[in-house]
Amino acid sequence: LNILFLWQRTFRQQKAPSYSEIISVNITSTSKQNSYDGPVVVLEFPPPTPSPEEIITERMERIASLCAAKNYPNFKNHHMFYFPELGVTWLPVYKSSSTTWKEFLIDTVLGPNVAHNGNHYSYKVLGSYKLRQGDKQSGRRRKRTWKKEPRSSIRFTVIRHPLARLVSHYRNKSIGPGSTSLGNDIWVKPAMIFARQKKSWSPNRQAKFAKEYDNQIHHNLKNPSPGNPYLKSFLTFPELVRFILHGQNRPPPNYLYMNAHWIPGTQRIDVCQNDLDIIVKLENEAVELPYLLERLNLTQYHHLLSKKENASAGEKVVAVDQVVEHMKLLTKEEQRQLNEMYALDYEMFGYEPVYV
Repeated sequence: LNILFLWQRTFRQQKAPSYSEIISVNITSTSKQNSYDGPVVVLEFPPPTPSPEEIITERMERIASLCAAKNYPNFKNHHMFYFPELGVTWLPVYKSSSTTWKEFLIDTVLGPNVAHNGNHYSYKVLGSYKLRQGDKQSGRRRKRTWKKEPRSSIRFTVIRHPLARLVSHYRNKSIGPGSTSLGNDIWVKPAMIFARQKKSWSPNRQAKFAKEYDNQIHHNLKNPSPGNPYLKSFLTFPELVRFILHGQNRPPPNYLYMNAHWIPGTQRIDVCQNDLDIIVKLENEAVELPYLLERLNLTQYHHLLSKKENASAGEKVVAVDQVVEHMKLLTKEEQRQLNEMYALDYEMFGYEPVYV
C-alpha cells in the first residue's frame, strides 16, 4: 500500500479556517502471477468542527483587531450590570435574549420576592446593580474604570443579526389597534404620525386625529372621523423603517428614533470601548451557551436556560424567512440605507447584509 496524505486548507475572510483531509490510497499488487494495479481510493473526511472556545476566541480577537485598526466612535454607552455575587458583568442587547438573561439574573441573584411597582422582572429591579456614570474613574481606553467592578469580572453579552432584532421587535410590539403596549407611547404613535400626517392639516385637525388614535388604542373610540388615516390600518414595517431612517439624519438627541431595541448592537454595547470578554451569537446559542456558562462559572444553572436555548434554535430558521419577507416590503434605496445603518454590526460580528 502506498498511502499519500494530502492536506488542503481553505481560509475564508473573517471566519475561522476550515479544512478537509483527503487520503489517496493506491492499491498495487506485488504478486508476480496476478499483477494488478487497483483503482485509487479517495476518502474524504468532513472538516473538524471548531470548538465553542475556538469560535468565541476567534470572534473576540477579530473584534479587538478591528477596534485597534480603525478609529471607531465612542458612543459613551455604559449600560452594564455588575453582579458581585456572581463575578460577572452583563451588557444587555435588546431582542437578543435579554429578557431571558434578565429573568435568570433576577431569580438567581435577587430571588423571587423582589419587585418594582409589582413587576418582578422589571429592569428597575436590577437598578442597584447598574454601573453608574458617577462611579467612573479616569483611565485609558479599553480599561475598566468603575470603582465597584474588579478587573476579574467577566463582561459578556449576546448579540443577534440586527435586522432580525428589528423585525422581531416590530412583530412583537406592533400587534395592531387595541394594543396597550408601552411601544405605542414610545415609538408607534410618533412613527404613525410621521408616516401619515399631512402638511395641509390644521393644528386642530392634527390634535383631533391623534386623540382619536389614542382612544382607539384604549378601546374608547366614539364617532371617529372618516378621513383619519391613523385608524385605517396599523403601522406598517416600511413606515417604521422610514421613521428610523429619518432619525439617522437628525442631530442628537435623536433618541426617539433610535430605540434601544433596534439601534446597532455595536452602539448598544459600545463594543470598542467596553472591553468585553465574551460575545455570544444568539444564532449559535446552542453551541456557544455551554462555554459561556463555563466561563461564568454558572454551569449548574444550564437547565434554567436550556428551554430558551431550544426555543432560540427553533426560532432562528423562521427568523431568516421573516427578515426576507419584511425586507421585500422596502424599496431598494430603503434596503441600502437600512443595511448601511447596520454596517458596523456586519463588520464586527460577521453578519451579512440582506438585499432582496
